Amino acid sequence: MHLLEVNNPVAVQRGVLNALKASPRPQSLEGKTVGLLWSGTHGGDIALNRAGEMLQERFGGVKVNFYNGNNYPAPPPIVRQAGEECDVVIGATAD
Repeated sequence: MHLLEVNNPVAVQRGVLNALKASPRPQSLEGKTVGLLWSGTHGGDIALNRAGEMLQERFGGVKVNFYNGNNYPAPPPIVRQAGEECDVVIGATAD
């Protein structure tokens, strides 16, 4: 008789451990302040900056603030600052 041990190679995702419910979406981004939160991942700053440009092209009066978390997950003080200063925050956390 042989013993067979099966292991699941999928690890628990970090984001799932401390996941929060999403805040309600605003009706429009017109005149809103959008925070771009970068975790320091390769190319994430480029993608976020382009997203900010596209939002400014599409919606009038959008102000964009860029936050360099420089770590994954972003340090709580940076996340808190972005949440206090912005109406909406977009994060880039992966390559």
